[in-house]
Amino acid sequence: MRAYECLYIVHPGADGAELEKSAAKFSELITGKGGAVRKTDVWGKRQLAYPIQKFTDGSYILLRFDAEPATIAELEFRLRVDDRVLRYMTCYEVPEGTGRSEELMQLTERKERDRRGRGRGPRGRGPRPGGRGPRDEGGRDGQGDQEAPRAAARDLDDDSDEGEDD
Repeated sequence: MRAYECLYIVHPGADGAELEKSAAKFSELITGKGGAVRKTDVWGKRQLAYPIQKFTDGSYILLRFDAEPATIAELEFRLRVDDRVLRYMTCYEVPEGTGRSEELMQLTERKERDRRGRGRGPRGRGPRPGGRGPRDEGGRDGQGDQEAPRAAARDLDDDSDEGEDD
């Protein structure tokens, strides 16, 4: 069995009894499939970072449990079809002291370095390391400011009109 945690957001109109009932329903599903619920936290009503289904508040519930991967598929199906659940997220917990968390951190840092290094070069996807890219010099094709030559040409035309007598 693996250790998981599932955080889900319930409709803001749900009261305390409904939240407890929801947590008990999903805990019962986990234990019925051979898992074990380690902890259930009802965080209560909190403001959402962005509106979800036109709601700006929601009640958060966190379940920490041990279960088989097949149980996760069933749990997420039930969360998806429950009308009261706005959002959910289930994550695998890395056990403490296994060294896996350090490996994952190194992998994440390496991916971040690789991601930051991409997009630099002559095609204009980012600034060149040694200077300005083609987009910094003006137009998309690197032609620069087209207004300056036009203004100079108008000035020349204006000067030539002054010398002529009509």
